Amino acid sequence: MKNIFIQVALISLFCFESYAQNNPQLLAPLPTVLNESSGIEVNGFNNIWTHNDSGDFGRIFKVDTLGNLIRTLYLLVDTAIDIEEMTQDANGNYYIGDLGNNLNDRIDLCIYKIPNPDSIVGDTVVPEVIFFHYPDQLMFPPDSAHNNFDCEAMFHYGDSLYIFSKNRGLSTYSRMYSLPDQPGHYSAILVDSFNTVNWVTSADISPSGKNMVLLSETRIWLFTNYSGTDFFGGTAQQINMNFSQKEGIVFVNDSLVYITDEKLLTLGGNLYKMDLRSWINSVAEQINRDSVFQFFPNPACSQLNIHTRDNIQLLQCKIYDILGKLMLTTTATSVIDISLLPAGMYLLNIEQGEKNFSGKFIKK
Repeated sequence: MKNIFIQVALISLFCFESYAQNNPQLLAPLPTVLNESSGIEVNGFNNIWTHNDSGDFGRIFKVDTLGNLIRTLYLLVDTAIDIEEMTQDANGNYYIGDLGNNLNDRIDLCIYKIPNPDSIVGDTVVPEVIFFHYPDQLMFPPDSAHNNFDCEAMFHYGDSLYIFSKNRGLSTYSRMYSLPDQPGHYSAILVDSFNTVNWVTSADISPSGKNMVLLSETRIWLFTNYSGTDFFGGTAQQINMNFSQKEGIVFVNDSLVYITDEKLLTLGGNLYKMDLRSWINSVAEQINRDSVFQFFPNPACSQLNIHTRDNIQLLQCKIYDILGKLMLTTTATSVIDISLLPAGMYLLNIEQGEKNFSGKFIKK
């Protein structure tokens, strides 16, 4: 193994917050039948497929960006309980997530897989089904403090589906799970977690795979500069927006997203667009300005070596596991002893005055 510095700009998580309100631009009101639009997928630049959540039939709707209803496609399933999200793969297959779980008591979570709906003749389709459960859920439901098994956000990448918990309990961390994209019965794999603060209602990844977003009612978390599927391992930017019950987000290209929100009294029920280009372009400049420390090796066995650009003598260090549990607090100069930590992935947080830096590492 080469004993080299690993630049934090490549492997660590920097959180930048946009405090100004950045509201999406209204494209059109959605048809009245779509009063609870919850998931969204694009079909070219001018058309989308979307659906309602719980309380509707198993069906999806094609709508243009002027708000006109073009087509309705029915899924021939026994019961669609709570469809919350939609995504597609590089081959055009659509994945429709019947994974809403408000009460955290479902044992029939599933994702419907269909061909590209624009290739389907007629108004019905029999989907393939991906059944799954959470390996870390032992009670149905768990106690209210641990209601972490409602997922309403999902995207496809590579040959897998990635889903994100809404977390109705005390935790503010969204858990990321992965699943194969083939029909069958699976135990979801817990991959990572991130402190989103707010509930996560939708997710998507850009066509190039370089940018990823998590949506809530009032903000977008934009993730860039990550490596492979370590989506939380790069740069995270928080983009604040006005309040509405935002439930669906999708990349149209690598910077433009469409967003839908549910109808809530006189608020919402619309299709919006938002260009994230300025936030994406600012990442490299921000990292170059703020990256003042390096740590190595990674993976590590017994210790992490820290080098600071400004020769800071004392660093306040905290280490968290992937579920956000604090595992170690220490004051370090150049070395952190991690020999007592179990093997796994961790988040290192270093405080330097008013600045805060974080980086992921693997303990072997």
